[in-house]
Amino acid sequence: MGLPHREPRRPFSYKETFRQLIRPLVRVLSAMRVRPNVLTITGWAFSVGAAVLFAMGYTKTAGVVMLLAGLFDALDGAVARESNRISAFGAFLDSTLDRLSESAIFVGLIFFYAASSKPFEALLTGVAMTFSLMTSYARARAEGLDLRCELGLLERAGRVLILSVFSLVGFLTVGVGLVASGALVTTVQRILHVRRITKS
Repeated sequence: MGLPHREPRRPFSYKETFRQLIRPLVRVLSAMRVRPNVLTITGWAFSVGAAVLFAMGYTKTAGVVMLLAGLFDALDGAVARESNRISAFGAFLDSTLDRLSESAIFVGLIFFYAASSKPFEALLTGVAMTFSLMTSYARARAEGLDLRCELGLLERAGRVLILSVFSLVGFLTVGVGLVASGALVTTVQRILHVRRITKS
C-alpha cells in the first residue's frame, strides 16, 4: 500500500500574504472603477508629504504617512490587474513616480540631518539614497536587455517598511543604516547575477 501523496508546501511569502490582506480593498476599488494611475499619483503625493514632514523633524508622523504611501504603491498595480487596466504608460508612470517618491524621502531626511548638525547621518542617508536608486536602475537596465533580475535582499517595499517602522519607534538612523547596507548588498547581488547569466 503506497503512502498518500502530499502536495509540497509553498514557501512563506510576505508579498503574497500582503496581497491577500489587501485583496478585499482591491476588489472594492476595482468595483468603484478607481483608476490605477490615480492611486499611483496619490501614493506619490503621500510620499512627498512624508518627505516634508521628515525635513521638518516630525519623523513619527512622517513614518505613518510613508506607510500610507506604501499602501497606495501596492494598490495601484493590484487594482490594474484586478480591473484589467494594465497599460504600458501605467507601468512607466508607476516606476517613474516610485523613483521620485524615494528620492523625495531621502532628500527630506538629508535636510533634517543637515539642519540638526548631524553630518554623519546626512552622509549615511546619501549612501542609502544612492544604492536604493541603484537597485532599481540595475533591475531596469537588466530588463531592458531582456534579462530577468528580480532577486535581491532588499526591494523597495522592504526599504519603505524599514524606514517607516524605525522612524515610528524612534530609531530612524538605525533604519537608514539598514536600508543603506541592504540596498548596497542588493545592488551587488544584481550586478553579479547579470554577470553570471551573460557569461555563457
